[in-house]
Amino acid sequence: MKKAILSSLVAFGLAAFAQTQQSNSVQTKHGCGRNADYRTAVYEALVQAASQVQGVSLQDSRDAFMDSTAQLRKTKSGDSDVSEVRESLKQNVSAKTKGRVLSYEITQERFDKEMNLWYVELDAKVPGQYTVGLPADNRRRMVVMPFRSLTDKVNVFGQPLQVGTTCETIAAALNENLVQTRRFTMLDRAFNAETTAELSRLNLENASAGDFGRFQQLLVTDYMVIGTVKMYPSPSASYNQWTGVTTANDGPFLEIAYRVILVPTSQLKWAGTIIVPYSACRGDSIDTALASGMSVAAQEVCHDIVNNIYPMRVTAKTTYELVLNQGGKNVRAGEVFDVFRQGEAIVDVTSGETLGAPEEQIARIQVTRVDPKMSYAIVVEGTPLDQIPVGAVVRRPKALPGPAPAPAGAVTPVQVSPSGTVTPPWKR
Repeated sequence: MKKAILSSLVAFGLAAFAQTQQSNSVQTKHGCGRNADYRTAVYEALVQAASQVQGVSLQDSRDAFMDSTAQLRKTKSGDSDVSEVRESLKQNVSAKTKGRVLSYEITQERFDKEMNLWYVELDAKVPGQYTVGLPADNRRRMVVMPFRSLTDKVNVFGQPLQVGTTCETIAAALNENLVQTRRFTMLDRAFNAETTAELSRLNLENASAGDFGRFQQLLVTDYMVIGTVKMYPSPSASYNQWTGVTTANDGPFLEIAYRVILVPTSQLKWAGTIIVPYSACRGDSIDTALASGMSVAAQEVCHDIVNNIYPMRVTAKTTYELVLNQGGKNVRAGEVFDVFRQGEAIVDVTSGETLGAPEEQIARIQVTRVDPKMSYAIVVEGTPLDQIPVGAVVRRPKALPGPAPAPAGAVTPVQVSPSGTVTPPWKR
């Protein structure tokens, strides 16, 4: 009995799913058109019907849609000609519109002799949009454009490095970090040529009729990240006459200047500069040290963007831990963060613009474990866990004025032996 009920439920679920897929794959839309030419009036009605589903116009395919015969106009003796056009238009409409319209039925048509216009109304069968993956959410769209270099090559410890390759690597690393935040719908532009080539197959004569509605869903970005990369040559050195050793001073290695632009308005939403010193780069070769520096730069840019658009927040609490709404590669176990309680939004009395909400630091927390989409932290100082509100803002501590302490595991400055051999940090 249970097996029979289960089989019935499964069959019902599959039937409902198939019905949903069928209703989503083809939709009936009403369109209206008017023109002195009957053929063009039908065409305009089909354009209106198809655009309601696909969000694109048939205007670019006018030549493909219209018959190759001459356009016929309504005259007193042209009733038979219009009938021929009516039948001609309905034949192979799917092929003529390249799958944008599968079929149609005219519901009403009339000719206004005073205005010399045809009025046509029709119901068109149009391929519905195909939802790829999960339903769309409210995440803002973002694209990282290829960064630009200010110089072609830089000589670092006797080895020339291509700055253009560094630009590509930093953009790719920034894309990866932003995807890990789960805060944006990231769009790809690095392989735009390959995507365009695949979509061009829709214009082939034997392309599937349903594919047009399925793939004509190209997204335009909300935010665009652009930037420049500058690499510095080997830092200056200081000679110690007592030891006979020349030590290279720590200095900037990579400088990333970036901007976040709101594309619809071209408004500059955020801009910043990240400088990565030589001492922050680790590895056993200049290549691995460079990769380390680029990883640091990408993480810092990602942190700046997310914290100024979608700051990290306390999203839930367990018995002993706070649950943060970020994880993946952007949060590491052992990291320390400050927690802030936000007040009411402040409005500028002059411009009426919202300036944001004041923040009061209430606690300091330390991350204990990290999941792909969230992380967990304990309170190490300040307000007890049970008094920290859900929704509180979480930020990385700001550095105190003065020289920053060397990070854990940082390399020591470059040294040159009395014989003149340079020993880079990643070789010691």
